[in-house]
Amino acid sequence: MSEALFVFGASGHGKVVIDALRRAGGDVSLLVDDDARRQGATLLGHVVAGSREALLSARERADRGIVAIGSNAARLAVAAWLRETGFGFCAVVDPSAVVSASAIIGVGTLVLAQAVVNADARVGEHVIVNTAATVDHDCVVGDGVHLAPGVHLCGEVRVGRGSFIGAGTV
Repeated sequence: MSEALFVFGASGHGKVVIDALRRAGGDVSLLVDDDARRQGATLLGHVVAGSREALLSARERADRGIVAIGSNAARLAVAAWLRETGFGFCAVVDPSAVVSASAIIGVGTLVLAQAVVNADARVGEHVIVNTAATVDHDCVVGDGVHLAPGVHLCGEVRVGRGSFIGAGTV
């Protein structure tokens, strides 16, 4: 991944997304956040350029990216706005994650360090598969889900849209 992308969200989750993007060989061309208190601040060497308006005016620099917001509802709402205004999304998979060739990973999804997505699993759009989480064979994970660090889903589990599965859940 050598494309320059935007990251929408400059909180703690934004740090993890930027780090995973870098490790995957990507580049952050623009970092934005709707929280006025974050604008102008620096996050892992990237200045928060502004809010949605900054992203709209810099579309030529980055028309694809990822939403780095931990709240499922907020992440899905921002993703919907981005889609409506013509932006695209990418999935980010940390190089230490293991994703089966037969798994499907939706756009805007983040698969973090040491995570595993096994055979024929389907992970929806704008999902967070957090650090060391596992999604076993034939699971279906709906859009906007957050599988917190250390979550382990056995085979054929179904997780509904917008669900949050807490850290260490099996």
